[in-house]
Amino acid sequence: MAEADTNAQAAPAAVAEATSPAPPASAQEAVLLQEWTPLTRCLDWTLGQMAFQQRGSQAFTTQEVPNLINQGGLPAYRAAEVLFAHCLEVDAQGKLEREIWGLEMAVGLGLFSLQLLDRFQALCRAHGRDYYDRLRWFATDGTPRMVLDARDHGVFERHADKVVLGLVDALDPARLVRLDNKETIDLTGRLRMVVHTYLLCVLPANLFRRQLQRDERGEREVWGAVMARTMLRKPEDLPLFSPMSVTQVQAAAASEDRQVLQHLTPLYPLVDLELALAGFEPDDLPEGPELRRIADQIAAALPAPDPAAPEAADPRDDLWVLHSAGAQHSLGRTLEILRPEGFLYYRDYGPATAKRANANHLYQHYGATTAAGINHFALDAWLESLGPDGRPRARVSAPEGEGEASIKNRLVSKAELPETRRAFALHFDPRGFATLEQLVEEARQQLGQPGGKAMDLFRQALQLERDNWQLLGEAGDVALRRERNPELAHMLLTEALRINPWYAAGTWNSLGDLFWSQNEFDQAQAAYTKATEANPEHYRGYLNLADCRIRQGDWAGAVEQAAKAIARDIDGSEAERAQTLLQEAAKRLAEQRLRAARYRRERQAGSSR
Repeated sequence: MAEADTNAQAAPAAVAEATSPAPPASAQEAVLLQEWTPLTRCLDWTLGQMAFQQRGSQAFTTQEVPNLINQGGLPAYRAAEVLFAHCLEVDAQGKLEREIWGLEMAVGLGLFSLQLLDRFQALCRAHGRDYYDRLRWFATDGTPRMVLDARDHGVFERHADKVVLGLVDALDPARLVRLDNKETIDLTGRLRMVVHTYLLCVLPANLFRRQLQRDERGEREVWGAVMARTMLRKPEDLPLFSPMSVTQVQAAAASEDRQVLQHLTPLYPLVDLELALAGFEPDDLPEGPELRRIADQIAAALPAPDPAAPEAADPRDDLWVLHSAGAQHSLGRTLEILRPEGFLYYRDYGPATAKRANANHLYQHYGATTAAGINHFALDAWLESLGPDGRPRARVSAPEGEGEASIKNRLVSKAELPETRRAFALHFDPRGFATLEQLVEEARQQLGQPGGKAMDLFRQALQLERDNWQLLGEAGDVALRRERNPELAHMLLTEALRINPWYAAGTWNSLGDLFWSQNEFDQAQAAYTKATEANPEHYRGYLNLADCRIRQGDWAGAVEQAAKAIARDIDGSEAERAQTLLQEAAKRLAEQRLRAARYRRERQAGSSR
């Protein structure tokens, strides 16, 4: 979930200054669905969160949530290195328990946990340690559909005796409900490691503004909270998205029944927001002191105005305050389920400096889902501040030189854990990630160059990260289409699919193309089928299956597959090819049926003709 800046909004327009502005002329025709409400309690946000519940893993496989770019394996493998170093450190102190418990909340596709387990197992074998044998790993989510999809796809089969699937609420993580037998497990104080990957950004948050105004009476604070009014734009297009009338849509929007609200999720493209600042007094809100604390921290870290320009505005007098309330609550509760020497590793988007935190951050849309970057700057300070017991809540480690990279990594624990932190600093050094990314980017740039060295660069990248299934798949595709090296392509593609056969639709499609080029049509068809199973909206897979059906003379099957491709090609990038296949197959199907009917009429019972 990418971070939204003031000038780069993926969701609503910039926040208005007035408390309740008149809608612009272009919005006069829009229909009101919900009056002003806090941003992450508005209907638009609710529908976006419900999309995760409805679509499960398909929200990720279809790239509505652009996650696969972050799921190649590098962060997971490095987290495994940190876990191994941590076990060594605690074991040396005689504090490592017999059964080691680890957990990931919000597993999504399950690939992060899977790849962490792969590498952790390999490390334990290489160093002669039994930590993997003693491990119990809880792969959990707050969305039942996600966990069920992981089970049904068999994502954790190679670690089946180590993995427990379950449901955990990130805002109340002490209770885990097992998926298999519905047993409830109290996790309090029992976990050696907890992982949050892109979890905190989908928890409730809101944006506030603090302005300092001065007059003859002195200085005073003026606070505003971002509020949202949800509208149905382009109501004339409603019949294209739903059989509901405008009145029925308004009635559903007013319902508190989530089953009723589900009927509105197909309307997501028509739902839009108007935003405004509503005045309030922090003293009237439970989170008021926290808002002031964040604002004061941002102001203290911002540079003072240039004395040479006395007329220049002081940036500290006008601050935006992103309060990641849900993330803060979840982090606090997660610390409670860790063992005294346990640690939390999390990875997410959001600002980490005062300058970047002082911006109009709004949540973003990803397909039909929503998320918001978290305020790392404020969360780091809160975690290291004194808790109710007068001691720091935790110690936070951030990779040196991370700066304002879009994705931040954090290691949090109550204990010192110097060796664990040293491993974290080493393995999450941004330079290691940057080197890999640079090699891959250079390789992609070489693809269009005559005599380019793309494959050599991919080889160098794979030497840095040999188990990155995304990188293996991309290199395999280059070996197939650019290098014309089917042996190398087959080796790379099959290795990628060994690591991740469940969600690598593009790699399955490339393997199908390889088989097709070698006239191994049955194997090609099987690979294309796997592509559509990995992503039921992978239109190129359906197009290639239409080709397979045409080759078999299965005209009805070809029509069906081409029609599926057309229905799923939302950008129309393969529309011409799909239409050609559909027309050819439909024409042949019509001819076949006409001739079959004529031959039946002409044939006489018992005739030898």
